[in-house]
Amino acid sequence: MLGKMALGKYRLLHPLGSGSNAEVFLAEHVKHPGRRVVVKRVHDHVVTHPKFPQLFEAEVRSMRNFTHPYAVRLLDASLDDPLGPCLVMEYVPGLTLEDLLRKQRRLDPPRVARLLGYLCHALQAAHDAGIIHRDLKPANLMVTTLGRPGESIKVMDFGFAGFVTKPHIQLAELTGHGPIYAIGTPAYVSPEMIRGDPVDPRSDLYSVGVILFELLTGRLPFDHDRQDKLLAAHVREAPPRMHKIGCGHVPPGVEGVVQLALSKYPNERQQSARELAEEFGRAIGEDVWDQSTPVGEEPGDRPVVVHHTPPVARPAPDLPPDPYLVSDAFEVTMPDRLAAAKLRGFVEDVGGEVLASDPGVILLRLGAPAGYKPAPPGKTGLFGWLATLRQPGVARGQEPIELEFRMEKPDPSFARLRVSVICRPLKEYPPQNRTLWQERCGKLHTMLRQYLGA
Repeated sequence: MLGKMALGKYRLLHPLGSGSNAEVFLAEHVKHPGRRVVVKRVHDHVVTHPKFPQLFEAEVRSMRNFTHPYAVRLLDASLDDPLGPCLVMEYVPGLTLEDLLRKQRRLDPPRVARLLGYLCHALQAAHDAGIIHRDLKPANLMVTTLGRPGESIKVMDFGFAGFVTKPHIQLAELTGHGPIYAIGTPAYVSPEMIRGDPVDPRSDLYSVGVILFELLTGRLPFDHDRQDKLLAAHVREAPPRMHKIGCGHVPPGVEGVVQLALSKYPNERQQSARELAEEFGRAIGEDVWDQSTPVGEEPGDRPVVVHHTPPVARPAPDLPPDPYLVSDAFEVTMPDRLAAAKLRGFVEDVGGEVLASDPGVILLRLGAPAGYKPAPPGKTGLFGWLATLRQPGVARGQEPIELEFRMEKPDPSFARLRVSVICRPLKEYPPQNRTLWQERCGKLHTMLRQYLGA
């Protein structure tokens, strides 16, 4: 890869590292050779994932919408670059907190407090802007001006925030087949993410608590080798007391702040990043929050630094309504994971086939006869007619139905889902009786409302 061009203007100089999802390179702008950037090239095996385009676009959208002095900026991006999907970010000289821990094992409480101040300023600004990081870990924190006055932190990878308002019910949750993946890194993930409860900014504070524990003690609060045991520990086990693991140098007040951040439920923790920084500062006798305020801001300021591009209004096409599209909309109060379990019951009872499940959208097919194969897209005219003739027949009034569910969270911090359902026919099986078709769709909508308790 070295010497190759990304986005036609960034020459890769040397590798900076590689993870499970991407490899990272130092690069230079060909027109400005002294200008260094970081190119993050997504691994090929990730690109083949069916949901990759949505994930990539969400990360780009999230990073473009948020800027802060203590967060790494996104400069450029391409989903279809010849090298593969790439993100181009500002180059920040320094060492990741993960690498620093490898070298020094643990840090003293005053140094931890100073780094925490910068981290919490970035998080507070992001949370005020409605952005939750959801994957905080030492590898995502860059320490700058290492070991000198002004040592600071920049937060990397504010990704996946685009899914905060669009619940993602995974295919395996609807079908009972295949693995179910949790977003986040297992060692740092919050209990509510594991339980499937609503996630709000206090989930990030739990991850910060894990990082603080690791910085002060040189080890994670839960260090099980097996992932299932590790995730269960986040939900059920209490972190060890620091003096019992050979870390009596940590003041009791500092440990109390960390243990509070590691509480199993969000309402038991500190309620904001600022509160966490201020409590840690009081425990060591320093004003951590004010000392780390970005240059040009007053210590009491809490600016919202998100920039949204307003959508362009487009006139709706003047098309006649489709009499065979039957829709319904309602709201329910329940966590995503409970909705997943109820939807799975609905799918099983109606004998449905789940075709796709993307963030905020589920596609389901009912009543397709054995041997049915969807016609390839774009087949019209004579070829489309012949493809329709080859399909197995169905009885009048038993035409297959396609259901599309769309779900959004009006308030990401509250377990309320806004659900819309569209019922439509397959193009190979146009309904023969409009009234009967609408009655069948109405019964499905009623049944779905009953399952979800609407």
